[in-house]
Amino acid sequence: MLKELLGLLLLCLFLIGCSSVDVTSPDANSNTIDSGQNIVPEKLVEQKPVVEKEQYHPQASSPQQQEQSQPQEKPFCQGTGAVNFTASPMDVLDLDYINPLGLMIGCHVTPIDHQYYYAKSWSPQPAKVEDLKDVHVPAAGVVREVQRMPGEYTTSDIGDYRIIIDHSCTFYTIYIHLNLLSSKLSAMVGDRGRTPVTVEAGEVIGKARSFDFSVHNEDVRLKGFIVPEHYDGEAWKIHTVDPFDYFVEPLRSSLLEKDIRTAVPRGGKIDYDIDGKLMGNWFVKGSGGYSGKNHGEYGYWKNHLAFAPDGLDPSHLVASLGDFNGEAKQFGIKGNVPDPAHVDVTSGLVKYELVSANYVDRNGQFLDGGHFTQGVIVKNGDAIEGVLVVQLVDGRTLKAEVFPGKKVADVSGFVNPMVYER
Repeated sequence: MLKELLGLLLLCLFLIGCSSVDVTSPDANSNTIDSGQNIVPEKLVEQKPVVEKEQYHPQASSPQQQEQSQPQEKPFCQGTGAVNFTASPMDVLDLDYINPLGLMIGCHVTPIDHQYYYAKSWSPQPAKVEDLKDVHVPAAGVVREVQRMPGEYTTSDIGDYRIIIDHSCTFYTIYIHLNLLSSKLSAMVGDRGRTPVTVEAGEVIGKARSFDFSVHNEDVRLKGFIVPEHYDGEAWKIHTVDPFDYFVEPLRSSLLEKDIRTAVPRGGKIDYDIDGKLMGNWFVKGSGGYSGKNHGEYGYWKNHLAFAPDGLDPSHLVASLGDFNGEAKQFGIKGNVPDPAHVDVTSGLVKYELVSANYVDRNGQFLDGGHFTQGVIVKNGDAIEGVLVVQLVDGRTLKAEVFPGKKVADVSGFVNPMVYER
């Protein structure tokens, strides 16, 4: 498997998309990199998120939620519109590969809204300070906020931070899982944007050996999310764009050489809803959409269900379940049929046989996570893991029930289905 699947499938906590939860502010003794790049490690203890006055709520987006969590969302941004990126988030010489938007892994039941940058120093073992590489700003901007990840979503005992940088008032980048911060950003932790901190293209803002990176353009609204209100808890998601589109040449080409995905769009895709069809994201009816009624309470993804092309091999269809025998899990569909893009109300009861799936390289060898390769495809296994029964009640209401360990011949129809909506 890819590093992504080796290291992260076993640890959902690595992924912020799983954590539409509050990100807590650290104390003043945070990790820093001083102007001479000397590192002052933090002795981070395992923490549980607590309700604090300074707590950050990444899912807040409605006027009421914004008032509670971010009274001044972008107090120091300037101008509008997208900008060009002239620097790589990680030096190309340090970079091993980039995983695209749109993967579905573990508790990331719906397609993931960020890319993953991996340094050549990455391994499944816990990070050491000497493994960390510089993380850069792609374009000038104003740092909106710097917050520490809560304990159950922390990826390293060195430190773990989330950063938002406004490049204009409608265009911003998000970094997650930086382990060390520059002194400038360290001084801002927990400040919640009260003090303007500007950064320049190429400036080092921290260190990590792997991190999440995403770009969001509020002048763009993804059409493949047909009920945008379901994503109010993560308001940036419906404005996610392909990061590669904003890098100047020859930097863009250099980064594309590191991109695992070869399909177009090269940066990946996350919005697959087709109105009236099965394809796309679904949420248990009345559960509160993507983030749930409790705004990202741990385990909110159990109410998610998605049918979408694989993030690396779009010819392969994925059934992604938030609750399969008590855990979030992804499957291939036996025979890759029927295509969810063609399933509608007239299809009646549809039974999918679920199978395991693995990534293989051009030579048909299963990926072991030890090397970078492009042209990845997915190969379904032969063993039936269960049956997923679905039926569209109307264009935006779905009944679904999973039968682990069963085959189609064992399942006549619904027994106790869940109702999903979008």
